[in-house]
Amino acid sequence: MRVYRTLEEVPGGKRVVAIGNFDGVHIGHQRIITDAVKAAAKAGCRSMVITFNPPPLAVIAPAKSPPILTPLNIKIDLIDQLGVDDLLIIPFTKEFSRLPPEQFCRLLFGSKLGAVEVIVGSNFRFGFKAEGDIGFLKQFGKKAGMKVRGVPLVTSGGEPISSTRIRNLLAAGNLEEVCGILGRPPSTHGKVVHGEKRGRRLGVRTANIEALMDCIFPGRGVYLADLYIGSDAYACLVNVGHNPTFCTTDEDVTQKIRIEAHILDFDRNLYGFNVRVDFLRRLRDEMKFDSPEELVAQIEKDIVAARRYKGFAARAKKVAK
Repeated sequence: MRVYRTLEEVPGGKRVVAIGNFDGVHIGHQRIITDAVKAAAKAGCRSMVITFNPPPLAVIAPAKSPPILTPLNIKIDLIDQLGVDDLLIIPFTKEFSRLPPEQFCRLLFGSKLGAVEVIVGSNFRFGFKAEGDIGFLKQFGKKAGMKVRGVPLVTSGGEPISSTRIRNLLAAGNLEEVCGILGRPPSTHGKVVHGEKRGRRLGVRTANIEALMDCIFPGRGVYLADLYIGSDAYACLVNVGHNPTFCTTDEDVTQKIRIEAHILDFDRNLYGFNVRVDFLRRLRDEMKFDSPEELVAQIEKDIVAARRYKGFAARAKKVAK
């Protein structure tokens, strides 16, 4: 897949274009994108996805901008996996946000881009104050000799799939439903950093993961997960929360959320490594114990439960030398 960061970089040619923010690249987004790939193959031209960075709401109303589901580099990988030929990442600026709908269309779908068909979600809005909609886009397309198709919202459990719905489900720890909507496990990405080394003293080593800023991850609790170092996956238990057993004040309890992973059958220094954590199943709530010994006893029970989870430990058998 060729990736372009400005419209000026895009070479001429005919294309079928899918456009949207595509945060999460969930199964609704996947349908829009794969429809464009199929239509391009049928028309004998290239497929293109147009998306924006940063997300539009982060520029238009930063205070209302929610955490993102997928960092840009991960979104690029997910789109690439769908067989797209070209990806255009439009820098979303305040100036760009002020473009009237017609100017937006002329800029993105002029002769240079060569769009013969544009595919969007049926709720797609664009232009200054989101004044443009699918009807406006179809009118523009008719004048420009360009076909425009709106893809109906995909539903799950009788409700439309959206990035907002996924965020709410993640916060509640409802991973099974999130996996179904995303078509893959929800994940977070970050760097392994030095912590307070309590796990080492207690005999249960953990990797403290500093998650990427503005990215969402599941709510407080203990999870079964796969931790990826490059392409290698390792089964782990992940605690998302505040370590309440070691909190001594109310301020400690409300401190920054921590992500700590205990990797099964693993004893390797990971400080400074960038890792990905795929959350598979919520095991239990985060709990406050009366002593460190009680916490260790519970972790040992969690490890036993993890090994019983079908296919979990089998995905990560490697033991570091």
